Amino acid sequence: MASAVAEQGGDPPVEVITAREALHRAGTLLTLRPLLIVSDFDGTLSPIVMDPWAAAVLPAAQRALRRLAGVAGVHVAVLSGRTAADVAARTRIGGASYLGNHGVERGRLARRQRADSMAIEVFAVPDRYARVAERVAAELPGLIPDPWLVVERKPPAVSLHFRSAPDVDAAAARVADAVDQLDPERELVRFPGRRVLELRPPGVPAKGEAMGSLLAEHRPAAVFMLGDDVSDAEAFVALTSARAAGRVDGLAIAVQARTETPPAVAAAADLVLASPSEAARFLSGLGRRVASS
Repeated sequence: MASAVAEQGGDPPVEVITAREALHRAGTLLTLRPLLIVSDFDGTLSPIVMDPWAAAVLPAAQRALRRLAGVAGVHVAVLSGRTAADVAARTRIGGASYLGNHGVERGRLARRQRADSMAIEVFAVPDRYARVAERVAAELPGLIPDPWLVVERKPPAVSLHFRSAPDVDAAAARVADAVDQLDPERELVRFPGRRVLELRPPGVPAKGEAMGSLLAEHRPAAVFMLGDDVSDAEAFVALTSARAAGRVDGLAIAVQARTETPPAVAAAADLVLASPSEAARFLSGLGRRVASS
């Protein structure tokens, strides 16, 4: 299938390639060890759905990551904005690491271990920030009582989802205004994403720092990072910066979760796959080739 082109507003067009083409681009990286494979969840391993609690991993992606996690010299990590416990329960990939809340939480799921028994380390933050986040989570539905607002508490952060709002741009503005009313001092850092606004205490790790910690921990020869949202662009930059410095090789792979790829994501990526299904095909091919190399 030929490559497609996705328009990014006034930016130059971004090439969208197939899983087969992406595997060709991976080339000799597939033979390098240690190999680190990092993936976001929503919009990458799972299609974006209107109800964030209904998100489910694509079976092909799950099988591929399970296979990869069982190969010597290969490490798999899921780096998500969800809590580590939540994303581990949704993916159930034994032998993988789970970095939740964009890296605030960290755990490792052993093979055949239940996700709800996974030990999780949490980055410590001052109590006052947690109290502000809790107040916003409790009071925001009073300011915005619409059914499309979904408040996700994941201490010390809060995610405010508006995926199902009839007018997403208007909903984003209403949520931002309401948050400013409840946190006028802006003690919490605003992290806008795809149909979500996340509020986090200052100083906590984000996906860029989380990727940096994975690189330092595993010292891989090659890395594949897959993601779809603005927060994933931070991890892409951490990877490509390390690559430019000669510390690692690898590819930053954006996934087009809906009909558009955010410009910041496309700009930070090496290539773009057309959908989570195409990402699953790429991971499946990766699993087959890495296991046989």
